[in-house]
Amino acid sequence: MRHQTTLNFNMRKLFVLCLIVLFTSCKDKDDSSTPEPDYAPEFAGNYSTTTVVGNETTIQDWVITNTDKNTLAIDYTKSIRVSTSGTTLTAVQIRKLKDVKVTAADSFTINEVVDVEQTTPGTLTQKLEGTALKVTNGTGMPQLNITIKFTNAGGGAPVEEYLEFKQK
Repeated sequence: MRHQTTLNFNMRKLFVLCLIVLFTSCKDKDDSSTPEPDYAPEFAGNYSTTTVVGNETTIQDWVITNTDKNTLAIDYTKSIRVSTSGTTLTAVQIRKLKDVKVTAADSFTINEVVDVEQTTPGTLTQKLEGTALKVTNGTGMPQLNITIKFTNAGGGAPVEEYLEFKQK
């Protein structure tokens, strides 16, 4: 009888030992696996830039909203005014970017094809590409610096612009 009691006791010890091994081996060994932070809210706001080249003045506005974890939407309005021979011509283009990816605390990447709403006749579809970097300018205000590439779906050479969007 004593032999069977010892056997039952040893079986229990073996069972408990197996459970301990099972639970410790299933534990996540990477204690540094913290959730990825959401930087998107840090970019939300209104930004604007104005460029003048010859007789053309372009005002570009970004209204940036946080749509999901590390994802932004940008309502991008480009107002173009050309003055020549006493006449001023204006055009407005609106691009709605919906899947802008935040890549770090100070940057996001644009890589989207959009249908451009415009006040001029015709349709326009463009691919926009670029990486924006959030910096603090000389006056202490946040701004977004980007070299953005516009490629028309209908063909033609891509156009790149370096822009500095200042927060309003």
